[in-house]
Amino acid sequence: MFDTTRTKAGENYYTESEEKKLWAHLRRLKDRLGERDFALMKTMRLLGLRRVETIRLNVGDVWRKTRLQVTGRIAAKGCTGELDIPVELQGVLEAFCKLKRQWGEDLSDDAPLFVSRNGGRLCVRAVNDLVAKRNTEAGITSRITPHGSRHTKAQRIMRDDRYLPPEMKANAMALAQKQLRHKSINSTAIYTAPTREEMAQVAGI
Repeated sequence: MFDTTRTKAGENYYTESEEKKLWAHLRRLKDRLGERDFALMKTMRLLGLRRVETIRLNVGDVWRKTRLQVTGRIAAKGCTGELDIPVELQGVLEAFCKLKRQWGEDLSDDAPLFVSRNGGRLCVRAVNDLVAKRNTEAGITSRITPHGSRHTKAQRIMRDDRYLPPEMKANAMALAQKQLRHKSINSTAIYTAPTREEMAQVAGI
């Protein structure tokens, strides 16, 4: 039995209603930072990337691509691999890169995908701040960090019956491990921790 008592995986994730609030809020923002933050947070969420991996992305890694090669330049903890880029995210990134062109940002293959106000590559602290800011603006009261997007990806794979057919459900943990590029299945097993919704259900028992 895996020890899940030391993880916050059962708390640090977006519920479906929280995600709807977040994306609806970000879609209403038509300024440059709002468009950037929408694309960045969608990238973290749909690919299950760590925050440092997200800010290491260059334009050429994802623009007009169907797969992301998570090379040593991008990967944290040496967790390299290859990920499918969902069609939804391909559309988001295509629209975002068109905006980057309008803004006069560099679209060279080795140019940073997500940049700061000053045009440099975003730092981890900036991602922490923007995620906290956007969550608050969207009315999300749960404390969800940037890593919560990665937790959310794992929760959807392992716990939500709507996304995997029955024949794939038995391999949900292995699929999550592959998506998150965990070297050990023990790292993936933390996502079996009780969720906020589950704890609310048992509170009155």
